Amino acid sequence: MMSDNAKRLMKELGFSEDECSVYFELLNKPTGDSIEGVLSQSKIGSHETQEAVKSLVEKGLLRITSNRLEAAEPKIFVSKIQEMNRQELTRKLETLSENASQLLSILEPLFWETRLGIKPEDILEPLRDLGQMEVKTVAVIGDATREVLVSAETFGWFSKVQEEIYRARERGVKFRVLMTPKDPDTQRRAGELKKLGLEVRQPKEDWYPVRGTLADNKELVFLIWANHEKGKPAKYFRPHFSTNAGMIRVFADAFERRWMDSRQL
Repeated sequence: MMSDNAKRLMKELGFSEDECSVYFELLNKPTGDSIEGVLSQSKIGSHETQEAVKSLVEKGLLRITSNRLEAAEPKIFVSKIQEMNRQELTRKLETLSENASQLLSILEPLFWETRLGIKPEDILEPLRDLGQMEVKTVAVIGDATREVLVSAETFGWFSKVQEEIYRARERGVKFRVLMTPKDPDTQRRAGELKKLGLEVRQPKEDWYPVRGTLADNKELVFLIWANHEKGKPAKYFRPHFSTNAGMIRVFADAFERRWMDSRQL
């Protein structure tokens, strides 16, 4: 009864009938058996036994010592199998989550397009992450011909757009930057921006939840921070790109209000 129950549980963990048969034969032999002995005495075919032995060794249920096969201590291989199954489940969950996200990205726009008559991407184009946001910001600055507005905090990503700012300044593009120089590095960065001819001001508020770059009131890249709590990692909503006049107006109006209340650095 115990062997039947153990075999059932092993099968539920993913072991085959042949693997169970070989393992139980060696489990009852404290000193193990030679490989030849296992092959000759097995109740299943020679080929099936070889495949089962190979699989059991790989999974940690059998160990080979001086051409002999011995059953491994159960708690060792059970722990290993649990970890293997956990990793497999994690991979499956990650795949499921990825597939669900892709499905949502396909169906959600269609749902709203058929009901509102507009495409969500006509208002907001989602960007994958901060890296893609930086790439898009470079492109937006590269398209600018008149003025670029930058709402930042420390402007720590300046190095990512530095070359494009140089080129924009050579084209005569004006820059206005709102940032908070709260440490020596940020202060040096603000000084470097001013040397390039950028107008830099410190906003009145200590923290503002929106970061973004607006070029010529035509192209906007932005993100919204979801929290601002000391001791907790900052979280942000997915960054977006927009050419929608309404979204641009909201950002521009807020920027102008903050600019009027700010002080020059």
